[in-house]
Formats: sequence, C-alpha cells, structure tokens
Amino acid sequence: MKIPINNVYYLLCYAWDKLEEKDTLAEVGALDSTNLLDLFARVLVNGTRRLLRRGLDRGYLLCQDEIPGVRGKLLVTTTLRRDLIRRGRAACEWDELEYDTLPNQILKTTLQRLHDAADLNSDTRADVLDLLRWLAPVQPIELRAVHFRRVQLHRNNRIYGFLLRICEFIHEHWLPDEFGSGNRFRDFEKNGLARLFEKFVFNFYHRELPDWQVNALTFKWQIESQNEGANDLLPQMKTDVCLHCPGRAIILDTKFYAQALKASEYGLPKLPPGNLYQLFTYLRQRSSEPGWEQAEGILLYPRTTQDFAVDFTTHGHRIRALTLDLAQPWKQIHDDLMQIVKVGS
Repeated sequence: MKIPINNVYYLLCYAWDKLEEKDTLAEVGALDSTNLLDLFARVLVNGTRRLLRRGLDRGYLLCQDEIPGVRGKLLVTTTLRRDLIRRGRAACEWDELEYDTLPNQILKTTLQRLHDAADLNSDTRADVLDLLRWLAPVQPIELRAVHFRRVQLHRNNRIYGFLLRICEFIHEHWLPDEFGSGNRFRDFEKNGLARLFEKFVFNFYHRELPDWQVNALTFKWQIESQNEGANDLLPQMKTDVCLHCPGRAIILDTKFYAQALKASEYGLPKLPPGNLYQLFTYLRQRSSEPGWEQAEGILLYPRTTQDFAVDFTTHGHRIRALTLDLAQPWKQIHDDLMQIVKVGS
C-alpha cells in the first residue's frame, strides 16, 4: 500500500498528538512520495535548524578534575591523597552548563546515522552534514531504547518533543533489510502502519470532535450466570475508538489489511467474518449501558484495490464497513472522516 509522504506525515502528527508541527509539511512536500527516510531526515533538519536559531538546550553536567584553587565541592580525601595542596591544586567537583545533554546526544546520533545512509537524498545529506558541524560540542552515544525513556521534557525544552519522537521512530523501525542490502522501514511497513492507522483515527476524532467523548473502552462480558472460574478465562473486550455524545454512540474498529475483502468458498469477495462477529459482540455487550442501547458499529479499512461501503441494521444496531482512501489529498481524508460521523461537510 503506497501512502503519499505528505499523508504519512499528517498521520504521524495526529497519532503523536503533535499537530502543531504540521507546518513543517510545507518544506517536505517536494520529496519522493514513498521515501520515508528522506521525510524523517528533512523533518529533523528543519526542526534542528529551529533549535539552533532558538538556542540548543543546555544542562548542568557533573565535572571532576584537578584545578588550581577551589571550585564547587572540594574533594578533601582525593586532594590529600594526591598531595595536591603542595602544588597549589585541588581535586574538585562542580556542575558545568553544557550542550552535551541527552536530548542533544539522541538528536546528533540520529542525524549521524541518517548522514551515513547510502540512499539518503544528496541535498538532504549535505544539510545534515552542516548541522553535525554545528553540533560539534555534543557527543554521539550508542543509542538504546532506554535513552528515550530517560529524557525529561519540561517547559524550556518541550520543543524537542516531536523531534525525539522522530528519532525514536527511526531507532525502532529503520532496521536492516532481510536481504542484507541496507536498511529500510521493514517493521513499520509490515506492522507499524496498522498501529499508526488506529492511533491516527483515535486522535483525529479526539481533536476534531471536541464536544464528543472519545475514548478506547475496555469492558467485560455481561454475564447472567457462570461456573467457577469462568470469568477469569473470558477475554476482555477492548475497543479501538468509542464516540459518544447525547443521543449518539459509536464503536469504531480500525482494520488494516493488504486486502480487506477475502474470497469465500465460492470465490466471491466477503468481509472478514471475524471482524463483523467481534464488532457485533461489542455492540450487544455494551448495549446494556445507558446511552448505548442502539449504538452504531463501524469497521474502517484503508482502501487498497477497491472501495466498498456496507450499511445494514441488525438487532437495533446500525453497522457499517467502510474504506478510507489514504492516497487522496489530505483535505479529502479529513472530510471523509468527518462525514463518517456526519459532522461538517
């Protein structure tokens, strides 16, 4: 499935709840429509340039050294053991305000990795190299997942938030190609797009429907009787998106397949039965809650080879199975999602 690079960027901005960063899109619109590496490199270049204009974040780093005089904390034992006083020196420990902070280290390490990528756009590579020169006071690190968890963002450095998400995405998904021909976003292409699609749809409605309750509900079976231990073995029901406002309730499940319709035993295309059974179970189990008696159900698939729009009512519940074309202009994607819940045009 080929999604234009502009739309991948919008999906990420919504999924990460960083829509304020979408203006960077104006500067990536001319890139190859399928090259994720160039997209992320260009976003990091643009973002790092903004950081440099604003001033890189600095932090206090602990320093220890033998120095003339005394600075910070005097390390008495070390000073005496080395007989430093006789030479007019002292072992001291102090805090130094430096650029070599963890967010800057993550950013420089990622930029260095992008610069070394064989298939990076040549103009972008030159821009990355220029930024690496500006980041000379920052030391690269052997980047691990734990480093991203150690970053503490606050009011003064929150501008790093989106850039660090890009760095983390590259670290997680840009993996060696299975044929040994370099790196590619193999894991993202196989599994990450489905998670991105789900998160995007959730955050899209959360942002665009401020008067609705938008959440991902988890609920248990409505059981009338059970034998011992039965409840412990029943799986919980976890929805992707639940939309609720006075007089309206919707359970929406996102699905992401290369082919949404499956051939039946007679060769005719059919919706995956498991998707429908799952959604109908959610609706029936939730219908005992006030306001959810006639909840609607939606199965939302990205369009692959064909569009379809199934709409029927059963047991008082309207159920729809729809496709969303992620290859169309962004405004149309926005309008189509709003039309699904009939809000706006």
